Amino acid sequence: MSKISYIKTKNFHVEKCQLKKPQANMHYHHAYELYYILDGEREYFIDDTFFKVSKGDLVWVPANMLHRTDGKGATRFLLYFKPEFIEKYVHKPMLEKLFPAEPFVFHADATNDKQINTLLNRLLNEYAQQDKADEMLFIGYLLQLLFLIYTVENNYVSEIPQDNHASQIIKYINENYANILGMEEVANKFFISKYYLCRIFKRSIGVSFVSYLNTIRIKAACELLKTESLYLSEIAIRCGFNSTPYFCKVFKDEKGVSPSEYRNKFKN
Repeated sequence: MSKISYIKTKNFHVEKCQLKKPQANMHYHHAYELYYILDGEREYFIDDTFFKVSKGDLVWVPANMLHRTDGKGATRFLLYFKPEFIEKYVHKPMLEKLFPAEPFVFHADATNDKQINTLLNRLLNEYAQQDKADEMLFIGYLLQLLFLIYTVENNYVSEIPQDNHASQIIKYINENYANILGMEEVANKFFISKYYLCRIFKRSIGVSFVSYLNTIRIKAACELLKTESLYLSEIAIRCGFNSTPYFCKVFKDEKGVSPSEYRNKFKN
């Protein structure tokens, strides 16, 4: 069973390529992501929501949000940019409007779709000239793209999966991770067997129940380590771990450093 992975990204990156692999592991990164389908079909699982996307769909993934793609091959643009890259140039009120905290899929009409293609190709061409590239040009094209999405009608029609169990279960875990005692409790909550719960995670999420739950808990612990002066034992309890040593072990497996080292890194 695959593990949830953290992907280190550049401050800004854009690429265009053809996807041939059937799926990618559940992962997250500290950057916003825009994913625009030129042809083909894919399925996106972001946070606790499934999105089926095809030609002309643009997917928005907020920073630090767990997500995964699956399905048939597709040709797509992929754009990453970190919050600190954009915050140098954009004031907070505009950030809140143009950079939403929730994932969504946007589909434009033929005219606006052509504009999106043009802007992304210009971004790609500028990015290819790294030695001559002007960061302000990246910002300009990016803001035009986001403003277009914000102002024109969204024609995306959501398709609800036949088996909506995965979305409901993930939403429940995301909201109750600190109090969940184990797999059996969640299975009973949704009137399913532990075996079926394992199948749901393997098919829809691509990681085990325990791996997903621990990742959500560690993400919460990271925020507490950055913002609160709490003992590690208090953070462990708040995030749902029943022992501090186990919390420290899972944290180091997930982040590559101990909780104390992680906290000191942000203090420094």
